[in-house]
Amino acid sequence: MNKWNEKMPTAEQIEMTRRVETAIANEINLLAREGVPVACILTGLGLSIADLITCQAEASAVAPWFEKQAILVRTLQGDADNPN
Repeated sequence: MNKWNEKMPTAEQIEMTRRVETAIANEINLLAREGVPVACILTGLGLSIADLITCQAEASAVAPWFEKQAILVRTLQGDADNPN
C-alpha cells in the first residue's frame, strides 16, 4: 500500500489524526483504569504500531519510523542535539 504522507498534512488529515488520538487515548485510559500496567500498555502500543507499519510498508520501515518520531519529540522538547 505505501500510503505514507511525507508532506504537510491537509486539514482533513489533521482532523482524522485528532479522531484517532481521541479514540486511542480513550482506550489507553480505560486499560489504565482496569489496572493494566503502563509498561504493558506502552509495549502493546509499540507492537501495534510496528505491526501497522509492517503491513503498510515492510518490517525494515519500523525502526526508521520510530527514529523519526524520536527526532520529532526531541525537537519539540528543545533537545534535538541529544541522541538519547
